[in-house]
Formats: sequence, C-alpha cells, structure tokens
Amino acid sequence: MSDDERARRRRRIVLAWSIVAAWAAVIWTLGGDEWSLQETSRRLSPILEWIFGDIDGGTKWRIYLAVRKSAHFVEYAILALLTFRAAVISAPRNQLATAAWSALFLVSLVATADEARQAFSTARSGSPYDVLIDVTSGAVAIAALLVISWRMRRPNQATLAN
Repeated sequence: MSDDERARRRRRIVLAWSIVAAWAAVIWTLGGDEWSLQETSRRLSPILEWIFGDIDGGTKWRIYLAVRKSAHFVEYAILALLTFRAAVISAPRNQLATAAWSALFLVSLVATADEARQAFSTARSGSPYDVLIDVTSGAVAIAALLVISWRMRRPNQATLAN
C-alpha cells in the first residue's frame, strides 16, 4: 500500500469516527432538558391538533409516548449502524462480529450515560427501560444489516438452478 493510499484510508477512518462522534453529540443534546416531555409536547401539540383535531389528553399522552420511544429507537439504531461502519472501516480485515460488538458496546455506553445524566435532571427522569429500548434498537439494526448483507452475497438459488 502506498503512502497516498494509507493517507486516504486514515482520512476515511477519521471521517467515519467523526460522524459517529457527531451523532452521539446529537443524541446527547436530545437527552437534555430542552427536549423533555414537557418541551416536546409543546412542540407536538399543535401538529397533533392539526392532524387529528381536538383529541383527549390520554390519547395525546399515548401519541407523545409513541413518538418519544420511536425517536429513541431510531436515533440509537442510527448510532449502531454508523459505529458498525466505522469499526468495519477501521479493522485491518473485514471482521463483522467485532464491529457488531463494538457498535453494541458504544450504544450501551451512550444510552447508559444519557439516562444516568437524566436521572439527576429536574426536567427528565432516567429509565433503565429506555436503555433497553436503545440497546435493542442497536441490536435490531445490526442484525438487519447483517441479514441483508448475507442475503445479498448469497448466490441466488434460481441462478444456480439454470
């Protein structure tokens, strides 16, 4: 490998991990007090009223909860996929298991740290269930990626039969 190729590889690795760090910062920001239930419900309420009209408080609460938990799922799934990609790029060989475990470890670390921080907040409450949602979303995202990758690489049975 030439010096130019090594430099390009290093830049690619640094960029991949920088994206992971940036996304973790986004998650950390969303875990702050300014994104608490009280604040997000203020933002969501006009949208819900525009879509559904006048709905009762219990229904609104269930929608808020669904939106917030879905956001947890999506943001940590993205973190897992970005981390998986960065770990694969960084590995000297394509070691998918190591990349998957690295991604799950980072998802667990960020989720636990974020919920621990929220436990000391007056506007938020840390929840082990949220950590469970976050880690599960990371595992689902990585498993889906591995299954899709495996299916794309597997020879097509119909092609082999012809």
